Amino acid sequence: MSFKCMLVHVEGRPLPDPRLALAVDLANQFGARLLGVGAELYESSYYGGDGYGGDRYGGEGFGYGGDDLTEAKLKAVEAGLKRAEEKFRHAALQVQAGSEWRARVEFPLATISAEARSADLLITSRSERRGASEYDVAHPGALIMQTGRPVLVTPPGAPELKVRSVVVAWKDTREARRALVDALPFLQRAETVLVAEICDNKSAEPATMDRLTDVASYLLDHGVQATVDAAIGERDAGAADQFLDLAERQKADLIVAGAFGHSRLQQWVFGGFTRTLLAQTTRAVLLSH
Repeated sequence: MSFKCMLVHVEGRPLPDPRLALAVDLANQFGARLLGVGAELYESSYYGGDGYGGDRYGGEGFGYGGDDLTEAKLKAVEAGLKRAEEKFRHAALQVQAGSEWRARVEFPLATISAEARSADLLITSRSERRGASEYDVAHPGALIMQTGRPVLVTPPGAPELKVRSVVVAWKDTREARRALVDALPFLQRAETVLVAEICDNKSAEPATMDRLTDVASYLLDHGVQATVDAAIGERDAGAADQFLDLAERQKADLIVAGAFGHSRLQQWVFGGFTRTLLAQTTRAVLLSH
């Protein structure tokens, strides 16, 4: 297995762009095409005038902003997308397997979710854009839940990613199985792979080891030599913190895990495990849902 096409969201700022540099480097490592996507939507402005809310606001209506203001915001968004395109095309000259640029004046999450149909892997990170909102960028957590593709969340400011050591955070769920398969191209190239599961107590250890042995056998069938570890849950530490400590001891470059969450009123809500992995900024994380 291999990645044939990778997608990266490119913003007009910042310059230089470590996320874009990492995406170019990673595409070349796997011989993949790189799809650059630009997306931004201007926020509608409101003003007192004819419209809704006249009674509540003392007779002054509450309506949309004027045409001049809307046009100015649209031009600013288009200028930002143009900067993003120029930045991508310059960087993508280094992509050996070729590249493509696509852009829309639309919510970034909607655009990237649609364009993800063309990609094997999405590359993102926390935006370094001060005050960024859903009009400017797509949050990594939302991408994980919405796109149906594995999402690689890279450390902010990292211009490259060399995956030599991987820790797989195993839990016998659909999400973890999906993440394991999605990560196979990384696992097949890694020097060391550790599959670990946190078990509740000592009595659960034999069953946990049985599951991990099955996972290791599956990986061996795909050319991956993995070791396994059944760790006992620590009373004063959450599972995610234990995995982060394990990754630190392993000097892991990448953590692979299933993402657990659900949508609620268009807000993306995660459990503590996924939230902790997304919040840390030391290591790259590949998450699938």
